Amino acid sequence: MARTAPHYLKACFAAFQEVSRAKYGTPFDLPAIERTVAPLRSRRTLTYQDLQYFEAKEHWWFERFWVFPPEHRITPALEKRTFDLWNLPKNEAEVIPELLDVFKSIELVSIILRFVKPEAYGIISPPVERVLDVRRGSDAVETYRNYLTDLREIARVCAFGRTAHADMALWVLHERCFGEHRDPEVERAWRTDPLFLRLRAKNLVLPLAELSYPKLAEALHHVKTDLATLVACQALEALIREAGKLLAPSMTQPRAKLEDVIDALPNWGKIDELRKAGWKRLKGVRNDLFHDGQQPTPKEMTDLIQEVVRLEEDLALLRAQGASRPRGPLQRTPRR
Repeated sequence: MARTAPHYLKACFAAFQEVSRAKYGTPFDLPAIERTVAPLRSRRTLTYQDLQYFEAKEHWWFERFWVFPPEHRITPALEKRTFDLWNLPKNEAEVIPELLDVFKSIELVSIILRFVKPEAYGIISPPVERVLDVRRGSDAVETYRNYLTDLREIARVCAFGRTAHADMALWVLHERCFGEHRDPEVERAWRTDPLFLRLRAKNLVLPLAELSYPKLAEALHHVKTDLATLVACQALEALIREAGKLLAPSMTQPRAKLEDVIDALPNWGKIDELRKAGWKRLKGVRNDLFHDGQQPTPKEMTDLIQEVVRLEEDLALLRAQGASRPRGPLQRTPRR
């Protein structure tokens, strides 16, 4: 359900012309460009002459940052292609790569799309990427589509109506937070806004979502130690219980105490009495944290993470070799 845009974000959008004038000496007239290129929506071809509308130095600062490829390079490519701009954004998975193949720059592609269909597109730019912490994709197209996903979410949730308007507000927001025309109140509002916290957390954490718990704990070890500890404790119990299912399925119940699962495990390969004793010690570290709030020492933390990473690797090998395990009673490793 859409909500009213936060006051600070509405103020940023309203200040777009003021800030563009202060920063570049002239206010932008982006609606003028939109009106000029509107007929391109219903055309399936683009010409080199059409590009002059997007440059429009009397309306904004295009020439300060971008340049279209020279005519002799781009015209042959444009003559060979058609672009279904009318059905955007429904067909953007095809159109964006097609435009990129011609213009060789995702920034130029985003400029064309932003003015042809401002309701669905914005211009990808480092300032807005910064306030969103946009997730990098495997290529320029995926990164731009990640960018658009966030812009569209902001436009929807904050009832901006147009993706381009959200983009404009965020451009000013960056200037208020990091640029020459800062506003501490706006920066505080942005840093605590639940919407931006959610989007930025998604963008920062999503690449880690594919990691297993042990690998995640390892990745967080020196960055967010308390979180790494919680993840590693969760991984320790889950992996020990998985070892129980693999090595002693008839002796481990789903709700059995973790210590009972450890005791039920036969010695097998790298799992021996000494290692199981280590698990009990680490289980004690976990209990001290969960029940008493006692943080592990740096050594205990390192031991915990190293063990869950090692145990994950051992269990993967055990699963791979499962078919070759004896079908009779498990043989215990002789005690020393």
